[in-house]
Amino acid sequence: MNNNPPSRKRWYSLGLGSIIIAVVFAISTACMPVLFSEIAKELNLNLVQIGVVWGFGSIAGIVTIPAAGFIADRFGARRVLSIACLLAGIFGALRGTADGFVSLTVTSLLFGMVSEAVPVMVIKSTSLWFYGRGLGTAQGIITASVAGGMMVGSMFSATVLSPWLGGWQNVMYLYGAVSILLGLFWFLTMPEPPKTEAVARAPALLPSLKHVLKRGNIWLIGITMLAFAGGNKGVIGYLPLYLRDSGWTAAGADGALAALNAAGMLAAVPFTLLSDKLGLRKSVVIPGLLISAIGVGLLWPVTGQAVWLLVIMNGLFRDVIWAVAATMVLETEGIGPAYAGIGVGVIHAFTRIGYTFAPPIGNSLALIEPGSSFGFWAALNLIALAAFLLARETGTKKRQRL
Repeated sequence: MNNNPPSRKRWYSLGLGSIIIAVVFAISTACMPVLFSEIAKELNLNLVQIGVVWGFGSIAGIVTIPAAGFIADRFGARRVLSIACLLAGIFGALRGTADGFVSLTVTSLLFGMVSEAVPVMVIKSTSLWFYGRGLGTAQGIITASVAGGMMVGSMFSATVLSPWLGGWQNVMYLYGAVSILLGLFWFLTMPEPPKTEAVARAPALLPSLKHVLKRGNIWLIGITMLAFAGGNKGVIGYLPLYLRDSGWTAAGADGALAALNAAGMLAAVPFTLLSDKLGLRKSVVIPGLLISAIGVGLLWPVTGQAVWLLVIMNGLFRDVIWAVAATMVLETEGIGPAYAGIGVGVIHAFTRIGYTFAPPIGNSLALIEPGSSFGFWAALNLIALAAFLLARETGTKKRQRL
């Protein structure tokens, strides 16, 4: 069997998968926070309702993401990802038809149900092409594409595309159409992944899920990502509104969010490459969680130009943490490429729990004191740090000692 797939195919798979994540998931999701001011005025939404829309878009993923990962394990990421892109395009465009809180919540729920499974499917595909050789770096490239997509979505959706296209609804239609086209392009041009001895067909859903959940490291990584991702989701959704209400211009508020995403994009590959070189994963994530907690927490008392430094601190390790967490799941004993889809899917399900409760709780605190939301989300970062300190190292240096 060929355990050394052609380099060109490996990198084509990674490149196209990264573009799909950037557009179908990241840009189509990140456009919402910067468009919320416009949407709220037109649909008459209050701050708590905005938090519900932003958080509940992820609630269906708690169940559907592990299921999608299992389906990718069973039937291959090529076909499953194509279908997911088509459905994400349709449901994403339907957000533009919303005429009130209920319809926007429902369409966001449908969109999140499908779009948030897309990263899991790309990670599954990548695990087949890169397992055992540059896996951490490949995960870094994937997460950098997420950050790049979020940067583009937050920078251009409200200030450029909405005025140019004639409103936020047409922005949704545009992103939906591009997502459908990318799904078709993936299906028509993507080569089949290599067949390796390390990859065995996963058993049925419940046995696969039981196999993954028996591993304590999966629970610790999951709790880490639940708290960390929930806090990050809250910050991203609230930051532009908070800064505008604090007197910032629309371009400045959106630019701050774009800076957060740019920091994550630029740092993702170098730090994950460092993790590969060191053969250690935790040495990169632990300081990242601490710096993120400090950056978020100080957004409460700090005002003015210093906010730029804090949002960069918040974004610097964000995508590194995502990449290393996914890599650690794949490197956990008993997971590997065979259970990559459902293994990473379980972690993403944990994050969707955080996505669901953290934004509305934080936004509710803002009704009492606008900056207190950041204190709550910083506390979640510290909970993530505490859980991750208990997780087992999975890097190559650790495995060599065993």
